Amino acid sequence: MKRICQRCNVISQDFNLWCQEKYCPAENATEIFDDGEWFGPIEIIQPIVIARSAIVYHARRGEEDILLKVANVGCEEKLRFEANTFLQLAKAGQHPLLPVLLPAHPQGSIENHPYGWTVINGRLKYYEVFKYAEGTILRNLLLNNPQPWYQHAGWIILSISDVIFFLHKAGKLHLCLNPDVILVRYDKKGIPRPMLLDLGVGNSGQNIFEIWNSNYNLPAYTAPEIADGRTGVGPATDVYGMGMLLYEMLAGRPAVEYHLKKDDAVVRNVLDGNFKSSGRIDLKNIPQIAEKAISRQYNLRFQDVLSFAQSLQPNFPPIPAERKPASINWRMIFIVLGSLLAISLLLLLAFSAVPQ
Repeated sequence: MKRICQRCNVISQDFNLWCQEKYCPAENATEIFDDGEWFGPIEIIQPIVIARSAIVYHARRGEEDILLKVANVGCEEKLRFEANTFLQLAKAGQHPLLPVLLPAHPQGSIENHPYGWTVINGRLKYYEVFKYAEGTILRNLLLNNPQPWYQHAGWIILSISDVIFFLHKAGKLHLCLNPDVILVRYDKKGIPRPMLLDLGVGNSGQNIFEIWNSNYNLPAYTAPEIADGRTGVGPATDVYGMGMLLYEMLAGRPAVEYHLKKDDAVVRNVLDGNFKSSGRIDLKNIPQIAEKAISRQYNLRFQDVLSFAQSLQPNFPPIPAERKPASINWRMIFIVLGSLLAISLLLLLAFSAVPQ
């Protein structure tokens, strides 16, 4: 087991962590479970993403592969809120681009156990369990290819926009969009199929500043109206998050640079709202759509995700439908095999009855 500082990205291999930054609460650093270690009755296979609010693992419970999401220190309430939101949304109809929540305890019901808790090294750890889904975190894809094909970028954003619009219709706001919360799988034809691994933290009409925690999202992707702690939030706040993701894939760099920078310096840049043009003069009006979406002023953006997606959609061909593998009709197979066996027996009896 290792420990990681979510602010300084320092990782200790021996569980002891010391950080030179005075503002950094190293004693509350997050544990990272290694391959083959156990989280209660769940075996860890490998970490998938280490985000500020949680760590998502590929894990195994019994004979079943799962996604295990463990809340980081100080983000337990966010995970509990998210689990209850997943449960609520699933009752209304599971969105295909959201992970499927499973009961936290295999013998328990999902209604009673949408999340679980266990004690690890004397610390109470809250977690969620999801049906396993293949893919690579968007941040890792962008590390290998910072500027993906613009059509793939558009398809990813339009797909995630559909999920965010689904949340908005349910009275939820995300507010925490960044490349760490999107899992991307490429199908057999090379079409990106994204999944949103995180539901964010907000309800429409809620005073977000009563519950907001600086660990809920990376400052570079946090909308100015949240960063300044004074103005309200709404659907256009999630437009900002979608625009940040689109801008980064178009430009090959984040709109707000944050690597090797302290949080307060990043927040100042967010509040300034200054970013360089993406430089993509080859892409019609797509860069202008992204730049409008990340305007510093709330009322200068697209006012909702639907209008953002509608402006973006004409610039891309329709997302190809994915062909599902044909299901095997075992009943029909058994009927055919039984019929062939019966015919074989009849032929065998007929030949044995012929006089030699």
